[in-house]
Amino acid sequence: MTKLTFFTFIVLATSISFIFLETPPKSFYHTLFISDSFSDNSSIANHLYTLTKRPHVAGSQANADAAAYVLSIFTSCNIPSHLTSYDVALTYPVSRSLTLKSSEKTIKFGLFQEIYDGDPYAEVANEVLPTFHAYARSGTATGPVVYANYGRVEDYATLREMGVNVSNTVVLARYGKIYRGDIVHNAHAVGAIGVLIFTDKKDYGGEKWFPDDKWMPPSGVQVGSVYDGIGDPTTPGWPSTGECERLSDEEVDEGGNVPLIPSLPISWADGDAIIRTIGGKVANVDWQGGKDSPIYRVGPGPAIANLSYEGQQVISTIQNVIAVIEGEEEPDRFVILGNHRDAWTFGAVDPNSGTASLLEVLFLQRTYLKCQGYIFHESNMHIHI
Repeated sequence: MTKLTFFTFIVLATSISFIFLETPPKSFYHTLFISDSFSDNSSIANHLYTLTKRPHVAGSQANADAAAYVLSIFTSCNIPSHLTSYDVALTYPVSRSLTLKSSEKTIKFGLFQEIYDGDPYAEVANEVLPTFHAYARSGTATGPVVYANYGRVEDYATLREMGVNVSNTVVLARYGKIYRGDIVHNAHAVGAIGVLIFTDKKDYGGEKWFPDDKWMPPSGVQVGSVYDGIGDPTTPGWPSTGECERLSDEEVDEGGNVPLIPSLPISWADGDAIIRTIGGKVANVDWQGGKDSPIYRVGPGPAIANLSYEGQQVISTIQNVIAVIEGEEEPDRFVILGNHRDAWTFGAVDPNSGTASLLEVLFLQRTYLKCQGYIFHESNMHIHI
């Protein structure tokens, strides 16, 4: 078997990749994939189960516990490993509300995700944070609703051609096609005062849904960040450690990477309820919903939405886990392998299927390849830090 003689270095990434300077013959890899050990997934299953027993959002004690678990696996392989901590600016929701007032009635939305019957994690479901957008602007927006399809630049061009004025309105857009942060940015650029982003059944729904199928349930909400920069917004380009220099809130705003109007993610059930109150011109065919959906119109109004969001920014400690195997002959050469660990909720798919795979690859390399020259870096943050 050929010996690998370089470093492997793991950095923040959402996928796993290899760069091998020298490779064993194909017949060697073939023997690995027909090995009896590959028919037993107990180790990777145990990693995933352990990592996802409870929600572990960035900056939480649960996520620190997950870091400790990853470190314990690295060290159990007798690989030099350590934790590196950073103090980063994170945001969490304090309060949210959404009401819709029409001439007929006022709807107050619950903004919660339902627990399905038989959910084995129901006892810790209350540890999941309320649905929100990380780094969303705190504030209140009250105005008629305009439906803007996916919230792309070309969608607003279509609205202008239809004679729809978006200024001082609350935009309703659906997830898909572009990054959620760009949806909010584009809405602000055309004068909107708030944004609601819903998961349209056309794109993410089906006749059946989780737990009976893969599709998003009616109350399911896609959460995520609306920050479109790199790293900690308050420390762009340098590490968030100790008493490091930080940008002020005003400087962060001027950087253009954080939203300047409030936003909320909502479910396709809530989005459907809002769509049914919007009047005005009928939207184009490609803007319409799927089977059993109402006719999508663009507005504005006549119903008036009142969106309110208050978030809190805090400096929280996060941990990166790093393991190193140093090469013997070419220690200045690296292979990069990495995955983040924190999750918006339990994280079984995003990100901890990747974390479990990383730990299994580590086992594979130590048990089968017995290679030298690897550094493993299991990182904490979902955003790019």
